[in-house]
Amino acid sequence: MKVALVQVPYHLGRENVGMGKGVAVLAEMLADEGVEPVRVERSGEALNEIAASMSVIHAVADRVRELVARGAFPLVLAGNCNSSLGTVAGLDTSGDFGVVWFDAHADFNTPDTTEGAFFDGMALAMLTGSGWRALRQSVTGLRPVPEESVVLVGARDLDAGERARLEGSSVALADPSSLERALAALSERVDHVYLHVDLDVLDPSVARANPYAVEGGLSLGELEGAIQAVGQRFAIRAAALTAYDPDCDPNAAIPPAARSIFKYIVEAAGRTEVSA
Repeated sequence: MKVALVQVPYHLGRENVGMGKGVAVLAEMLADEGVEPVRVERSGEALNEIAASMSVIHAVADRVRELVARGAFPLVLAGNCNSSLGTVAGLDTSGDFGVVWFDAHADFNTPDTTEGAFFDGMALAMLTGSGWRALRQSVTGLRPVPEESVVLVGARDLDAGERARLEGSSVALADPSSLERALAALSERVDHVYLHVDLDVLDPSVARANPYAVEGGLSLGELEGAIQAVGQRFAIRAAALTAYDPDCDPNAAIPPAARSIFKYIVEAAGRTEVSA
């Protein structure tokens, strides 16, 4: 399996700042893994962070579509989780398709619920068809993923309105102890998934990925085992590692952890590719 390492070094549309800075660090860690380096570049000028972020999403969609057309597996390194919109848009999701999303946060806010006006805190909501309708419809190939086809793992830091939205949704919430049941239920609906790993799903005692990391997260072993479980049930069509800010990681603990996570993802995706 040819792995394309899709590098998206942007945070809220700005290049190499904040969590966008971590992309180069992770890419360097993975450079000797036999990957094809692919860089995404935002085109044109944008007047605000939302327009700039959407420009990045469009560029990701174009690159992922090109890679899939020539048989490469897209593994995206991105500053923001909203890169997922571009990644999924670049895939053929017309059949049974789901998402397994690892994150300390639900990213399930909309403009009506957000308390911090953080555009990247709306990524999963947008991916499932809520909020920013005109912007979502501008992304070629992006189809809303049904809420019931999403498993959200490790979320523990939610805004009040976001929590209410999530509790009223069909998204399955899971932790390591309930993940197998959630994946079994998802496997009755879909065969193919996008695997999303926001690195702040890890507990800060393992490594602090970014300023938003909170206690109560997964151990590295729990995350690796969870990725194995996903690969045993689904064909993984694309994956992402996101949201690493090296300024929050003075001991540089995230890069070796990300390398291990990368290997588990590639092994899981390769196994399901053979069996699919």
